[in-house]
Amino acid sequence: MNLIASIYERGDCMNIGEKIKKARLEKGYTQEELGNLIGVQKSAVAKYEKGRVVNIKRSVLAKISQVLNIPPVELVSDIEEKPVETAERHFEILMDEDINEIFEEFKTLDAKKKKLVKDLVHSLAQSEV
Repeated sequence: MNLIASIYERGDCMNIGEKIKKARLEKGYTQEELGNLIGVQKSAVAKYEKGRVVNIKRSVLAKISQVLNIPPVELVSDIEEKPVETAERHFEILMDEDINEIFEEFKTLDAKKKKLVKDLVHSLAQSEV
């Protein structure tokens, strides 16, 4: 389900970005200061906050969580979504034949090919057509 959610649900990334920005401002950090504390460039922090990075590395999320004092689960969870909405979204995904076909094929790939597929999907999702 995580693959499907990452392909079709871009809201989670934005929610993470909003949480990062809110916590950063509450701590009084600039984007550059936060970047220095977590080991990334200011531009990366800006992209995280604007939701332009879909796949923030776990190691970076862990550092953000530590520096901003946000529990990792809270940082990545979509707590604003109501249970009924979540169930409806999951049902819609499960009933989509195209998604299921792609998912079944994806499960047969080795790790290297899965990474290629993920990178391609992320690239396509971010490109302006």
